[in-house]
Amino acid sequence: MTDTPTQPTTEPSIDSNADQLTDEPNQENASRAQTDSSATAGFDPGSETVRRYLAWGALAVCSLLAIYALTQFYGSVTDTIDLWVDPKYQPPIRAAFNLAVLLSSLIGVSLVVRELN
Repeated sequence: MTDTPTQPTTEPSIDSNADQLTDEPNQENASRAQTDSSATAGFDPGSETVRRYLAWGALAVCSLLAIYALTQFYGSVTDTIDLWVDPKYQPPIRAAFNLAVLLSSLIGVSLVVRELN
């Protein structure tokens, strides 16, 4: 038979408890450092704030394009009404067209505001 050394079983000492206590804060500090670094590492493209800013930017760009296109379209339709419709019927036709444009723009604005809220 060969002699194999065995470790004697001893109860934990105060020193081993101190090691355990010092290990726990290090683990806590490491996890806290990971949390802090992930918060300051940059922006998260999936975050709600970024999506909100992108929605506001898209609203601004689309609004400017829509205003320009609407003025061009409005001028073209007014010229078409002047060309094709008898002068005595032009005011009611223009009023109906203006009402349709107004209602369409209000529906669009309400949809965008609902999306932003």
